Amino acid sequence: MIQIFLRISLVLLLAGVVHFATAAQQPVQLDTHKTHFPGPEKAFQQIIAAYSNRATAKKIWKEVALLYSGTDRYYHNLEHINNFYNQLLLCRTQVKDWESLVVAMVYHDAIYNSADHRDEERSADLAVQRLTEIGFPQEKIHTVNTLILATKTHAGGNNDDVNYFNDADMSILGLDRDTYIRYTKNVRLEYLATPNFDAGRRKVLNYFLSMKQIFKTAFFRNLYETTARDNIAWEIATLPILE
Repeated sequence: MIQIFLRISLVLLLAGVVHFATAAQQPVQLDTHKTHFPGPEKAFQQIIAAYSNRATAKKIWKEVALLYSGTDRYYHNLEHINNFYNQLLLCRTQVKDWESLVVAMVYHDAIYNSADHRDEERSADLAVQRLTEIGFPQEKIHTVNTLILATKTHAGGNNDDVNYFNDADMSILGLDRDTYIRYTKNVRLEYLATPNFDAGRRKVLNYFLSMKQIFKTAFFRNLYETTARDNIAWEIATLPILE
């Protein structure tokens, strides 16, 4: 997820861990040439069910959806997952491993505001555990793990799928001003009790502006780079100047 400031300490405990049955099957082949696509919930469950069964897929989704539905989640919730998924759909013909991107998208913010500030690592660990239990291919598990951990810095690299994934996650920065304003308000609500929020927010926003390119792929750069920089500069101007 977007690292926007120091996280507050909040222990997110998972209870009743269930080991799911495994049954290796062939991957789901989604027809990316069709006009209509399943939403993130259905797309995720189709992929999981291909390696297990529908009941297991539904159970795994329910576990993750519950994590995203916490009362303290104003931005990093299922609405964020829906937007993330819609952005991935835009570049679906550009990526190599669609299954892994969808699964990583669902898990990337599953653990949030953990006490040790290792949200991405803990989210990746949960994904690896569940995917291993259903017999998901090891190479795909490795890819999912890599994708989730990449969202810690959004630094970019030589892996095109990682870059598309990070850019889709960051796309909120380049959406229309009204959507961006709503995003900033929700982020503030999530970290309402965080000391020095404005100073931390300003630091991270300036970090984004200092990047040569916020978006690492030409695809998303053409869509959102200019608007993202305008939105960020606007937000910085609205933050109080602290001495």
